[in-house]
Amino acid sequence: MPADEAYVLSPTDVRNIRSYVQHKYAAMPQEKRAAIVADAVKRIIHKQLPNFESSIKRSVTEILIRTAVLERQGPVRAEDIFRVCLSLDRSVPELYEPLHKWIELQLSMTCTKAVMQRVMDELFQTMGQCDLMVREAQSGLLAQLKSMLIAEGVEIMNEPSFKSAGDVITLPIVPMGMPLSRRLHIRAFVYALLSAFLISASLLYGWSLSKPSLSGKLQPTVVTEHAPQLIAKEVGLPVELRYRSINQARLIDYLNKKSSILAEQPYFDAIVAAAETFDIHPVILFAITGQEQGFVPKTNKQHKEIANNPFNVFHSWQDFNTNIGQSAEIAARTVFNLSKDRPAEVDPFTWINRKYAEDPNWSDGVRSIFTAIVAYLESPSSVE
Repeated sequence: MPADEAYVLSPTDVRNIRSYVQHKYAAMPQEKRAAIVADAVKRIIHKQLPNFESSIKRSVTEILIRTAVLERQGPVRAEDIFRVCLSLDRSVPELYEPLHKWIELQLSMTCTKAVMQRVMDELFQTMGQCDLMVREAQSGLLAQLKSMLIAEGVEIMNEPSFKSAGDVITLPIVPMGMPLSRRLHIRAFVYALLSAFLISASLLYGWSLSKPSLSGKLQPTVVTEHAPQLIAKEVGLPVELRYRSINQARLIDYLNKKSSILAEQPYFDAIVAAAETFDIHPVILFAITGQEQGFVPKTNKQHKEIANNPFNVFHSWQDFNTNIGQSAEIAARTVFNLSKDRPAEVDPFTWINRKYAEDPNWSDGVRSIFTAIVAYLESPSSVE
């Protein structure tokens, strides 16, 4: 596995941590369990970072969680760590020294600080170029750095093998002291022996099929059972839950009756825009805010802070207090991704509930709120 694909933390790891915490601390409130999960994720990332001081590690970790875990919803890789660190002020010895050692470890190379610094400066200066972006999609910044260092004459030292046991085919071991011609003859002999064995086995198998039965009796008819029917899977959300134009005035009226700040700007338009981007019915996102935060009533003293993340993406609005544009986009992307590969007979909200929320009744609440809002939008009267 190349360096830029070395996983530090995968989405599966995060799910396993959440599952473990949910079972071990089932009696705890959800907010405390979420805090335990967040702390565990941060600790895992911390251990894989260059040996920066704690404050720098915290900053880098927050960026990685926001960009890799939340926005991209993918694994945290060594490549991601390097990309963030490349933007740090490398003229500060406290930052450059740990980064230099970390890069040497990742690339299995030993390089002078002057050469490494110069090459990283060149790489950083070209990060915005379009042709580099194309190359990044294929190799990644760490791989590019390695290539540039090799071009500078830096040698690879004791490069580790990342192959797993399943990727390795073991061949007969030939003593290295043996002459090359002798080793080649032995290898050729081994391959010839294997080939002869395979050919013989194939001929014997074919002969056994063509040979008549010794008993002379008719063989019983073989009854072939039909393969079990595969479970039909939907591609994403069903049509009725995909994006459509809605009566925005009626929805705003509904939210106002809840004293919701989400009826105001920029919140309302940001949520609708995110729904359209990911082809999701806008009411789904508003229903999630109703389940998570009761539509963020303005009677709550912290309503403006909660409105930045009314979906509680990444555990809660306290842990991840960003802006409504980003949180709505993350929530919409999460719903879109979690809707994939849904068995046709499984309710969409139940399917999303598997990973969106720890509360197994979350889907019932969101479905109920969604149905109520849609009914309100479609009713001619102003009565809920």
